[in-house]
Amino acid sequence: MNILEKMESFIVLAECRSFTEAARRLYCSQPTISHHINHLEQDFDSRLFNRSGRKVELTKQGEVLLSYAKQIQNLVEEASVTIKKVDCHEQTLSIFVSNYIAEYFFSDILRQFEDASPPKYIEINSFCYDDLKRSLQDNLTDFAIMPIYPEDFYIMDNYDTSILFEDTLSLIFPAKHTWEERKTLYYRDLHNQTILLPKSLHLQQYIKNHLHSRQIKKLRYLQMSNFELIKKAVKAGHGIAFLPSFAVVGEINKGELSSRPVSGLTIKRKNGLVTRKGIQFTESQKDFCRNIEKLFKQLI
Repeated sequence: MNILEKMESFIVLAECRSFTEAARRLYCSQPTISHHINHLEQDFDSRLFNRSGRKVELTKQGEVLLSYAKQIQNLVEEASVTIKKVDCHEQTLSIFVSNYIAEYFFSDILRQFEDASPPKYIEINSFCYDDLKRSLQDNLTDFAIMPIYPEDFYIMDNYDTSILFEDTLSLIFPAKHTWEERKTLYYRDLHNQTILLPKSLHLQQYIKNHLHSRQIKKLRYLQMSNFELIKKAVKAGHGIAFLPSFAVVGEINKGELSSRPVSGLTIKRKNGLVTRKGIQFTESQKDFCRNIEKLFKQLI
């Protein structure tokens, strides 16, 4: 008999004040309840109940023990829930990725689990850059697949980064635009244009810095929520945009959008693994990161 069983009998008996009822609630015999209470009274060298016929009442010592017994019971239940969460966490591979990577590489990422021994649960979370950064800061994840901006000193100083691939932010404009007749564009062609920008403040500033450094004049900027909306706006003639090449290759191949290089202007963006320094990865996390590195070596 363990202390938890005795405490459970004690709490139930204190609540119902009847040995018969306590035995019924706990699916055991009445002598078992009596045995538990007798042991507790011996352990604490105190009478815990006053018995009067079939009814029992707590003594002052019993009232003190009841308070502690309930705390013990609550702590045991809390411990049980926490342990289950730990077990579940160890069997769960939680992946944090940028919206861009989730949108355009989702199938390739999932394919990494086909030939490996997958964890019991796989959880994929996609966010914008700022939300991924917050997730790292708030310890919601130990690693993320996301853009890497050298200008973001917080990330560069506090996390390890490993480059997976680098893509070009291609200039895109509507199909059948007069620019289609040219092989190359120049800075002057971009003067007075409306540039459609994604919501990410880091990517916005990254693009603006490149354009301003070339002294391209009188640009107008219009922010939109995501790459897909920007592509629709470009098709409709509302402006031009610089978008990652993997996000637009399908539309360019279908003739729905057009793209040309701008002489002297190349905007590239690195994407990779951002990991918390000194973290000890689980085996499933190690396997996933190794497979992701292999994947992008094959794709790029």
